[in-house]
Amino acid sequence: MQPNLLQHFGITGYSVKSAIQVGSMFVRAKELQIHLGRYAQRFVNCTGDDVYQFQHLGTATGIKYRGRHFVISTDHQRRHGELGELGIVCDPGQSVITPSAMWTLNLPSEVEREDMHDFVVYEFEPEKYPDRNISSQFFEIGKDSGVKASVGKVALNLGYPTRLQNIDYYEGSVDLIVVSNFVKLIEKTSSENVFLFQTVSDDRFFEDGTSGSPVFEVVHDDAGFRVVWLGIVVRGGDQSRFGRVISADFIVQQLEDNIL
Repeated sequence: MQPNLLQHFGITGYSVKSAIQVGSMFVRAKELQIHLGRYAQRFVNCTGDDVYQFQHLGTATGIKYRGRHFVISTDHQRRHGELGELGIVCDPGQSVITPSAMWTLNLPSEVEREDMHDFVVYEFEPEKYPDRNISSQFFEIGKDSGVKASVGKVALNLGYPTRLQNIDYYEGSVDLIVVSNFVKLIEKTSSENVFLFQTVSDDRFFEDGTSGSPVFEVVHDDAGFRVVWLGIVVRGGDQSRFGRVISADFIVQQLEDNIL
């Protein structure tokens, strides 16, 4: 944990001991990255094979909205999962749960599919898994559900780079490691509702496996510090400092128009 975490968000004059609101909870700044890592879902494909049980597809984002639990991945990740059911790894990392429903954006043709259309929504029902606290893996959004990404914002991205993941098929263990990056939104792309971002640190890179990962911002107002969800990563170059994020307000609007 970097001691100047709040300064990364452009917030100065405050201690890392300051409490930050995350949904209905408050966490210390020094615990924030670990806490937000819960919402970066380990996105896998259940192969159905007795030995090679999982295919690691990368990262997805868990959100809770209007009492329902959704996971969002990119569509290009979904298309790689052709061996069986898609799912997320459930804490403590030894099992996979699968969604009850899935929605993709309906477009007249694939030619019209832009970056902002490259996402899929899956719904999970916690009541189907009474022995597991899966609700803790979903970031609750409410009044900030329509947050719009914009140029100049600094945010925290968390995901599962492919090179750091280890699935031991023979031992049945899953060792998937989440990493975080501070990123700055530097310009709007030609695709509406998609922004180009760059890693803040010169020695940190956007890597393969972090498509679908969440992007969060810490804001400060009269109510104090709170975390807002800015969107999901849609793509970027391997070992590049650049990536792209689909704005959260567009994703939520699609939930409202097509699912809720």
